Amino acid sequence: MIDNLESSLVKKISKLRIESSQRNFYRIFDDKEASYILMIVPDGIEESIESFCKKSEFLSSMDVKVPKVLSRNNDLGLLIVEDFGDNIYQFNLSEKNADEYYKSAIDQIIKIQESELNRSIFNEFDQNVFDQNWYMFQESFLEKLLHNEVSSETVKILKNKYNQVCKEIDNHLKVICHYDFECRNLIFLDSREAGILDFQDAVIGSIGLDLASLFKDLYFFWPNKKIISWYEYFLKNSNLAKNNDIFLSDLIKMIDYSSIQRQFRILGKLSEVYLNLGRNDRLKDFPVLANYLINTSKKYKEINEIGTCIDSFLPILNKRIKELS
Repeated sequence: MIDNLESSLVKKISKLRIESSQRNFYRIFDDKEASYILMIVPDGIEESIESFCKKSEFLSSMDVKVPKVLSRNNDLGLLIVEDFGDNIYQFNLSEKNADEYYKSAIDQIIKIQESELNRSIFNEFDQNVFDQNWYMFQESFLEKLLHNEVSSETVKILKNKYNQVCKEIDNHLKVICHYDFECRNLIFLDSREAGILDFQDAVIGSIGLDLASLFKDLYFFWPNKKIISWYEYFLKNSNLAKNNDIFLSDLIKMIDYSSIQRQFRILGKLSEVYLNLGRNDRLKDFPVLANYLINTSKKYKEINEIGTCIDSFLPILNKRIKELS
């Protein structure tokens, strides 16, 4: 199929959404009006075609709803996959359909988590990664984006508390995690199941990580009562949670801690995207991420200094976002 990309078989091609990574996506139509998704992975980045295909095959074997790989060319960094359509959660979630959409997403998380921990395919989300995430946060966000205006004492406290969060996460029950299981990577299928995109970064990590991605979302803010009902749905249907005596209070803390680490990572990553690629479309998300960190960390006495520290330089952040937007 890839060999025919420039032939008369391809009748139309359109570029899809911009990602925070360097991957590019296109929808292509053949001469019979059937559509497919073309993914282009440039040279020199870690997200290899080989890794994507191995993870796709593995997840499909566990009945996880990921697009089928139809054709590939490793040398050119090209991949053609099944087209799941345009019913992306990010643009179609509403109060009316939220319960069905979120429960469908949780069903997929449970399938992923109950898969075998295949370490030949999935890397560990471990201390090495935690450290990389911290240095990206410190260098790209604190030093470059905020012009090193945050005091060294504040940075020292943040790093200490970040390490404390990571130590806690490292003790959580380990499962396969999508890593970015958020609304922009989910599509509601005609089968009334959640289809999953952008799984190439999947890792072995905390049972709370994908739930944190789903419910600590930048685009939707649901009443706490609703969120708790979805946590309870997960606990009711997850054999892993039952077999490991994970109760609601345990799950909430696992999700909160995973979300704190994740938000440090995203602040660093989006800062890097802005600095290296000049893209400012995600700058508006920075205050949301910062406030998530403040509000979540302040729930826990042992790490509430994270919130205090970030609160102290929130005016600096808001000023920079205004300058750059």
